[in-house]
Parts: sequence; C-alpha cells; structure tokens
Amino acid sequence: MIRTFIAIPLPENVIESLTDLIEKLKPILPKVSWVKPHNIHLTLKFLGNIQENETLKIKQAIEESSFKIKYFSLAGYSLSVFPNIKRARVIWTGLKGDLDILKKLHNALEEKLNILGFPKEDRAFTPHLTLGRIKKAINSQILANTLKKHTDFSTPSFIVKEIVLFRSDLNPKGAIYTPLEKVFLKE
Repeated sequence: MIRTFIAIPLPENVIESLTDLIEKLKPILPKVSWVKPHNIHLTLKFLGNIQENETLKIKQAIEESSFKIKYFSLAGYSLSVFPNIKRARVIWTGLKGDLDILKKLHNALEEKLNILGFPKEDRAFTPHLTLGRIKKAINSQILANTLKKHTDFSTPSFIVKEIVLFRSDLNPKGAIYTPLEKVFLKE
C-alpha cells in the first residue's frame, strides 16, 4: 500500500514567494509547524492508501477529468485559517485567477474517482495552499492581527500545466512527496 494524493505542483517563483512569507510569519507565530516550502502544493484530492497497481487507473481518471481543460492561471492570495480564528488548526493562502476552471477540474476529478471507489468529499472544495499546522495553543489575537496584516499577500501568478499523482511517505523529518504519474494539460 502507498499513501497518495493528486495535486498541482507550484513553480519555483511561487515557492520562493511563499518561503518569504513563511519566514516573516515564523517569529510572530513560533508555535506553528510550518510546511517545507518545496512540499507546498495545491491538493485536488487526497486518496489515502492505495495498491501500487491502481496508479494507472487513477492516471486515466485524471486524463479523462482534464481532457477538455487547457492551461489556466492561478496565484496565491491572502492568508486565512481552518476552521476559524478561535480554533485555528491550519494556516493557508487562498487562490485567485481561473477558479471556475479549477473547480470544474476538481468536480470532474471527484466524479471519475468516485467511479473507482474513492468517495466524494462532503465539504465544499476550498482551493488553498497549506502553509502551516497549529498543534499547540496559540494567541488568537496575535493570529487575527497577523492574518489582517497579510490580507493583500499575493504570489506571482502561474500557469497550471500539469496534474500529478504523488506518493507521500511520512518520516520523522517530514513528508517526502514523490511524483508517480503526471498528466499534462493542453496548451
């Protein structure tokens, strides 16, 4: 069994922008477990554990879901938390740009994967890039002020060209993500 998820990888200039943001946030929010910048991605679907021989079926589902979708543009935008400021567990940046195309892709992917036995999400899709996880109590006023200060944050825009099925291996030094299959969108 391998732990997997489907995601859109980020280009280097977006990772650099997010790295700069995280470095600014670290001294303000030292109790947050920050994601390693090169591990930040736009998750489309977490699949959990699968058999290795299922990867080709999943690649085919991605291909069928993205068949009519051409390159589209996104950018990281603003700063927020899940589930809310009083019980914050995840710090993330949202996205702006071709969100209608992204949601269309996500919905198509959910349909195709559901046929393969992966249940649809109960929650609405909120496209985001996870920056950090809050595992210890944090001062909600400091957090609220920090979010307010970064509402105008924005990464460079980027063109989505591929969708990747990643393998995720957890180890004490952090997760290691390995691309298993790639599906390229049409230009």
